[in-house]
Amino acid sequence: MAIFTIATPQRLTPAYNPIKFYFAGTNSGNAGYKFIFDIYQSGTANKIAEYRVLPEYGSGYGLIDLSRLLQSKVSFDFEPNNTTVYDAPNSHYQYDVRVGEEYLTVVQYFTPLTNNGGNVQINVVNSFVVGDQINIVQAGPGNPNLEGLQTVIAVGAGYLVVNSPWSLITNAALNGNIYYADGRTTITRNINNILKYYVFNGAIPWTQWPSYLYTDYYLTSPSDKFLTSIPQRNFYATLSQDLWMNAVYGGPGPGTHKIIFYNDAGESFEKSVLATDHVTGNAVGPNNHGTLTPIVGTLPLIKPNTEYYAYYYEHNGAQVTTDYRVYIDRRVRMEEHSIVFLDRYGSWGSFAFTGRAYERGTVTREQFNQDVPGYIDSGAGQWLYYTTDRGYINSYVSVDNTIDLNTDWMNEDMAAYFTELISSPYTYFKVSTYYENCELPASTQYVSCNIVTSSFEKYKQRNKNLIKQSITIKLANNDIVNG
Repeated sequence: MAIFTIATPQRLTPAYNPIKFYFAGTNSGNAGYKFIFDIYQSGTANKIAEYRVLPEYGSGYGLIDLSRLLQSKVSFDFEPNNTTVYDAPNSHYQYDVRVGEEYLTVVQYFTPLTNNGGNVQINVVNSFVVGDQINIVQAGPGNPNLEGLQTVIAVGAGYLVVNSPWSLITNAALNGNIYYADGRTTITRNINNILKYYVFNGAIPWTQWPSYLYTDYYLTSPSDKFLTSIPQRNFYATLSQDLWMNAVYGGPGPGTHKIIFYNDAGESFEKSVLATDHVTGNAVGPNNHGTLTPIVGTLPLIKPNTEYYAYYYEHNGAQVTTDYRVYIDRRVRMEEHSIVFLDRYGSWGSFAFTGRAYERGTVTREQFNQDVPGYIDSGAGQWLYYTTDRGYINSYVSVDNTIDLNTDWMNEDMAAYFTELISSPYTYFKVSTYYENCELPASTQYVSCNIVTSSFEKYKQRNKNLIKQSITIKLANNDIVNG
């Protein structure tokens, strides 16, 4: 008995792409054969799912796609006030796959049949007991009365006797298989174990997934990446914008982890990564990069004449991601809106909307007509009513707020990233105010919102040199009206 691994997903995979395992079993030709897949939270006895899978027609392989299961195990980690680093336990999940098998319990006999008191004796070592109902399948024709359902009437060392007359046997040398009539099975678990695999909250586009390599995100070389699809070189952000980039802390393993920042003046700064989860969230935006320690130069990182800054991940003094450059966009009005959104790799990107903003509201209410109670004027002996009495009554009044937002001009890379904002399931916005001669804008708290815009054009600069985007958002929670 053996189960061999044919194909597995990569050790770290996006949860919303295929997560397929293929296995081959040496017993897969047995009657009633099924592969058993036991899925565990890695390193624990917490079984999150169990599947029984028939062998694939033709190849006999056991195939299972765990993407739907593992999608339910990841979500996101959003800490809007964080300016350092945080563990991201909800953004990833570690799992084990333990593969076993199940097939109909069978006793095969090859020794010729013999007579036992006028009934058929089958000569084979077995574990049957008197009264067992069994099903006999012979290797060929010759003994039709023995074929099918029988009852065990006697057992002994190395034989069993069934209630089939010996006189009807015409071919005593015919081999056969014996099964329990109730379909009893033999189950063996944990034959092949695939341990310590990870998924993260990501969904890689169809054309990019075949070329995905998890090692590109394991923080072991200067060309590796954060878990994000943000543009690496052509990203512009205002001073109010926040960015949180996820990184695979567990890739390089223990050691000294840091985020290194530098600006266009050649100054460099560092921030220690104190979170230790397999995936961490790292605050790196213009507004939320937090307190930095100078390496070369003086604080702050962003000065009034700074054109751009960049950041990368460092492990034990070695650069282990590519540089991500952020150009400072100073084309702002006194007030701007910015939206952070969950991007395709589970990080939090951001866009600023420095154009005109239009806020609109829609009131929804339920109305019903009630009888006007009025009153009886005892002096006149007449029923009357007050002009302030109500017939129609308003109930369950709520206010929906929508905001139309407009960006400034952007490049093609940002326009492509913007499409992820439009389709992102989780978005939050804030309003920032720039006072005169103030480099640090004052911002409101983030408020949850939903993107109402449902269509977009993916602009190319060869078709349109100047690219602007407009969207409509709706607050995720309605204002309630008292009554």
